[in-house]
Amino acid sequence: MNQIIAVAIEKGGVGKTTTALNIGAGLHLLNKQVLLIDLDQQGHLSRWLGYQPDGKPTISELIYQEVSGIRSNDDSQFIRHCEREGLDYIPANKMLGGIYAVLGNDGQSNTVLGRIFHRGFFAAQYDYILLDCPTAVDNLLVSNALKCSDKLLLPVQAEKFAYDCIPQMLQRYMAIKQTSNVVPFLSGMLVTMYNKRTNMSQDVFSALKDSYGGLVFPSPIPMLQEARNSTDDDNTLCGSLVRRKSSRVGQAYLAAAKRIAGDAE
Repeated sequence: MNQIIAVAIEKGGVGKTTTALNIGAGLHLLNKQVLLIDLDQQGHLSRWLGYQPDGKPTISELIYQEVSGIRSNDDSQFIRHCEREGLDYIPANKMLGGIYAVLGNDGQSNTVLGRIFHRGFFAAQYDYILLDCPTAVDNLLVSNALKCSDKLLLPVQAEKFAYDCIPQMLQRYMAIKQTSNVVPFLSGMLVTMYNKRTNMSQDVFSALKDSYGGLVFPSPIPMLQEARNSTDDDNTLCGSLVRRKSSRVGQAYLAAAKRIAGDAE
């Protein structure tokens, strides 16, 4: 049985897409079949995976076809493959900005992604489907992703505002899942951009562990230049870091991927 994980948080700039990429690459290193879905119209994940417009349909067309009822029987046409990372993905483009109106025309508007990714094709092909969500928590696309997901992975920057966003995100998720106990639906909280030399990073990490206990991944993601280089489109080092044994960032992400894979087994 596959697992759909939404990578989401209200605040931008916390390493959300970097987390989606590296967790996906880490799961692939653990011999898992992984599909990444770019749900952000900025398309950073798509670019980091090498996407160039190719005339083939993207996530926007996949959603439109589901809502309109004029659906292709070939879901494979939406999928690209990144040879460098060994990952399949469905890219985003600017058209995704207009998809909210399309979703609003569906009679069950918050179930569209669920109807797509719970289809037999995706369940049979992939162990993990990771949804890289936009940052706003109150739009239909994020609601779809949260409703569709089996688990929520929260990347939390090691600073106070990011920490303060967590209760709202959890309340939103509990409302969508119609539960008062969110724990079974959480992959956990992964602290990103952690600087062990600053009191702020240490205080936020400690506060998270005090508040949420074992839901917090034990190894935070360090704030190092290699992480910034890995997501710079113009840098030859652009890509995931989990294969680099000398990379502290990569090894922290790999440890997180191992925990996710272990929790699912």
